[in-house]
Amino acid sequence: MDDRLFAEMDAIFHPRSMAAIGVKEDMGNQGMSFLLGYRNQGFTGPLYAIHPTRKLKEFDTYPSLLDVPGPVDMVKIALPARLVPGVIRDCGKKGVRSAVIFSSGFRESGTAAGAALEEELVASAREGGVRIIGPNCMGIYCPESGMSLRVDMPALKGGELSLISQSGGVSNSLVMAAAERGIGFAKAVSYGNESDLGPVEFLPYFADDPRTKVIAVYVEGTRRPEEFRRALAEAAAKKPVVALKGGTTAVGSRAVSSHTGALTGTGEVWKAVVRQAGAHWAEDLDELLDLCLLLSLSRPPAGRRVCLLTISGGFGVFATDQITRAGFEMPPLSAGTRERLAPFIDAPGSNLGNPIDMAAKFFQPQNYDSIFPVLRDDPNFDAYIMILANEYMAYLGKNLRSWSEFVVKALIPTLKKIGKPVYIVLMRTAGEDVRLDHERTLLAAGFPVFPTVARCLTALNRSIR
Repeated sequence: MDDRLFAEMDAIFHPRSMAAIGVKEDMGNQGMSFLLGYRNQGFTGPLYAIHPTRKLKEFDTYPSLLDVPGPVDMVKIALPARLVPGVIRDCGKKGVRSAVIFSSGFRESGTAAGAALEEELVASAREGGVRIIGPNCMGIYCPESGMSLRVDMPALKGGELSLISQSGGVSNSLVMAAAERGIGFAKAVSYGNESDLGPVEFLPYFADDPRTKVIAVYVEGTRRPEEFRRALAEAAAKKPVVALKGGTTAVGSRAVSSHTGALTGTGEVWKAVVRQAGAHWAEDLDELLDLCLLLSLSRPPAGRRVCLLTISGGFGVFATDQITRAGFEMPPLSAGTRERLAPFIDAPGSNLGNPIDMAAKFFQPQNYDSIFPVLRDDPNFDAYIMILANEYMAYLGKNLRSWSEFVVKALIPTLKKIGKPVYIVLMRTAGEDVRLDHERTLLAAGFPVFPTVARCLTALNRSIR
């Protein structure tokens, strides 16, 4: 992306002033929700409310956009569809650079009148030099600049994931699900009907954005299939891109047409397009987020040879079945590794094979430095999967939180000495609040964490091209 286009796109994520049009002090009013969301995110520029007759208590209010005394970089519009083209014409007169249109009732309605309204607003935008996100969308999320999709979005700064989503609900859910795990999104955009800006523009922008390490894409269809394919391939050549397609079945395709009015296609066609472009394919939202986290925190393994570490023989048995069925190999430990580990993996119930059942040795952190660095030198393995469960950390009679925090923090520096990819399965068993705290700690330390073996293996398989 050339410097001029990058600056134009970057300004959309960093407006200096904002106005919401269609604002009321009513419960659930979207215009008010937008303004409160920006304020909660720490937006530092002027925030204006536009209403023809009312004055709001919390924000400077003007009867029309043209009455605002200062410049306005971006507007968010939550009005009936028939009023939107006129507002876009006012945006052009005011010098507004971009408009997010929350309103629906355009092409996605499936009516000739809706399609005509969308054509009218696009023509007005082009005449006035205004870039459009939407209609039928939530818009822009960027904690760094105080941009929010709604009033209660997380304000985690410093995230390295960025999201391009045709759906507003999907963008909300992914950002909030990641935040629960302590992971922030650098940026997200919900673009709806793609009347103007869409993946064709946002993919090259995120590909060149220094704050974006991995790009997530949720798409239901596109009006520009060849341009989309080219933009996807060019972005995937620069950094990891993970794509999820909604509406891959016949019934799902009908739902797409009523949601965003996009041109869709069969799931197999889209899967082929994504893979030929060099991007990663996800089947659902869990896979999308899991794979983004894996690719942002760790490199994919060099091969399919896995060493499994557990604190339970039973966990090792069922996980071995899953690993094998998923197409991975579980070779034995090398003779040198067995010899070096034998003095330390010797407690009753332990097993020095693959899987390695650490049993009681797991509860002796003083031995970690003698165990995990040895695995670094074993030539038989490309990656390591470690299964943890909170209830095992509590059975010694110690306080669950304090003891498990001690063990997790002791694990981190020694697991890093393995020097190959390590993936943690932190099972959803006892103490979910404690488990989630440990997941955040491990993710912050750079280890991909999964709640089940199956999700870990799916992410690994998706990461290996």
